Amino acid sequence: MSPKGGSETSPLLPGGGPLSPSSSSSSSSEEPNYFPHLPPYKNPTSGFLSLLPSSWIPYAQLMRLDRPAGLYAFYFPYLIGLAYAACITPSDSIPSVKTLFILSAILLPFNILFRGATCTWNDTLDKKFDQQVARCRHRPVARGAVSVPKAHLWTLTQTLACAPIIWFGFPGETIPHAVIGLGLFLVYAYMKRVTYYPQAVLGVAFAWAIFFSVAAIPGAQEKVYEPGTVALAGSVVLWAFIYDTIYAHQDIADDVQAGVKSSALALQNWTKVICSGLTIIQGGMLVLTGLWSGFGWGYYLGTVGGVLGTTGWYVWRVDLKDPESCGKAFRTQFWTVGGGYVVGFVVEYGRKVGWW
Repeated sequence: MSPKGGSETSPLLPGGGPLSPSSSSSSSSEEPNYFPHLPPYKNPTSGFLSLLPSSWIPYAQLMRLDRPAGLYAFYFPYLIGLAYAACITPSDSIPSVKTLFILSAILLPFNILFRGATCTWNDTLDKKFDQQVARCRHRPVARGAVSVPKAHLWTLTQTLACAPIIWFGFPGETIPHAVIGLGLFLVYAYMKRVTYYPQAVLGVAFAWAIFFSVAAIPGAQEKVYEPGTVALAGSVVLWAFIYDTIYAHQDIADDVQAGVKSSALALQNWTKVICSGLTIIQGGMLVLTGLWSGFGWGYYLGTVGGVLGTTGWYVWRVDLKDPESCGKAFRTQFWTVGGGYVVGFVVEYGRKVGWW
């Protein structure tokens, strides 16, 4: 149930019959409880959320502040886009390392709020689905801790809080891309109702960050829709499709009962084969990015080789029948695959500025 919320694992419902709610709920007597055999909700007793007033906890949970893994899904494409943009600017306008760090720092709070808004929107629309999925049953809207109107207001509040960050922190050319990105995430929330491949829409939403980041660098703005940029964005679409399909294997049993569609349900035993093929195509797109952008050997070794190697290892090592394995692989692959993306651009940037 994306946007990504963390690595909770999903206990399978005993038996194979349809879910039916009990008369009591883990949080509110007005909400159905489809899992009376599982522990009821309790406020966290450790970690960041335990330090908050109890009335704030549901809103922090809607933002997934206690589950940073999903933040990487939002943040890494922006960092990848910035690194790429720095490598395609003309030699007389290459951004400094200081500029890139400042932009990266500004993007962090933006992504925290942006992710929070889209997760809140997703949870609000998915209330009835989440109540029927063991891993998601304790989400604030599903358990009745936050009403639907208040959740919508919280979505709006977080969205509006993103506006001044974009307005004051980035060139005006980025605004259309921020709006398009938001629209894609809003639409994505409906996709699991109409297609078995909502992960494809989610991938496009994440990948739109590439266009935003290129538009954020003055010397690269005219190259926003050039073939190399589009190919890089396409590789990120496939990356997101791969990791979110594997992540969705956690919930297959409950998703069938709840009527939720996902690529994990569509592919099932073919997931590893299909994702391996997509990994090869992902690498091919990165090769095209390098060719069309005139990058050197460091890019091909670091980014193309790094992404192919780490994604291939991730796909074949994960145990799709073990929810814990799917969740752990989801968390770690952002650093391995995401790091693979960035390292080649760092080498290429260093070549352009004369570090080596």
